[in-house]
Amino acid sequence: MEKVSPTRINLLLKKAEIKQLIVGTELLRNKKDVLLKEFFSAIKPLSSLRDRLETVGKKALFSLVLSLGFLGKEKLVSCSFATKGDLEVKLGERNLWGLKVPELTTEVNIPPKMFGKIAASTYIEDTQERFVEFLKLCLEVLPEQIKLKRLGKEIRATSRKINYLEKHILPAISAQVKYIQETLNEREQEDIFRLKRIKKKKHNNLTTNFNDQW
Repeated sequence: MEKVSPTRINLLLKKAEIKQLIVGTELLRNKKDVLLKEFFSAIKPLSSLRDRLETVGKKALFSLVLSLGFLGKEKLVSCSFATKGDLEVKLGERNLWGLKVPELTTEVNIPPKMFGKIAASTYIEDTQERFVEFLKLCLEVLPEQIKLKRLGKEIRATSRKINYLEKHILPAISAQVKYIQETLNEREQEDIFRLKRIKKKKHNNLTTNFNDQW
């Protein structure tokens, strides 16, 4: 335990420190509750998104295999350049009790269909549409995955802070308060005892002087 001078001013300071720590701990508990609520509310939507991503990814891959089979690699690569689109991503952040969670706004622009009604166009367009859908889902999953990871990390950190305050800091300061109070009480008792002795001594002296005079 850290040594502290047993004075009344230190007693008042330590008691005020305990009050501040109790308030701070309560705020951390509120923060943890909010983060936990946010964490659990994000799990189900993310799980659903990941299931969709897996399904769409399999369909996109199957469509790509079909296109490769019917068109061949060179033709498919050539068509991919001809149908190249633009992807615009805007990254933002949301503040949640001091925790920054990402927010993405995306826009995918694909050129109009340009192959007419030839047999190859069906495979190319189908593959393109499925991969565009896959990309959009990836960009939906990514910020939610980061958000969940950051929430979990912050929840663990907040729990450690609460535990450290409750198990170490508060008991240590409470022990200091107890030490100061006990020391001050002992001093007060000593002062009272000393005053009694002085009064008794004065009384005895007065009595002796009075007897001597008579």
